Amino acid sequence: MKLCPVPTEPIPILVGGHAEGALRRAARLGDGWVHGGGDPAELPRLLARLQELRREAGRADEPFEIHVISLDAYTPDGVRRLEDQGVTDVIVGFRDPYVREQDTESLDDKLTPLRRFAGDVIANVR
Repeated sequence: MKLCPVPTEPIPILVGGHAEGALRRAARLGDGWVHGGGDPAELPRLLARLQELRREAGRADEPFEIHVISLDAYTPDGVRRLEDQGVTDVIVGFRDPYVREQDTESLDDKLTPLRRFAGDVIANVR
């Protein structure tokens, strides 16, 4: 497959999943890992295992993205806690992704939580 236009930089390959095989693939072959959510108490174990597998693969010192879904992502202190654990990116949402009905929310109503997040979290983390 050819991309047109051709990217000027390599495109990162992120591997998702919590199973041992997914963590091994991410550590050995990926440029990063994508967390799928779930029990918040499980995240530190997944991150520690991922780092262990990266060391085993000889890749511990290479750049590596870690994208996480966590309620911690909604506060500056929470973002800092995630960063301290090696998280590079947080995944946030302001609408239930499992709602199947037609979206009738106005653009203004969608922008309100985004602006609040930008002012309350992003502005206080950088």
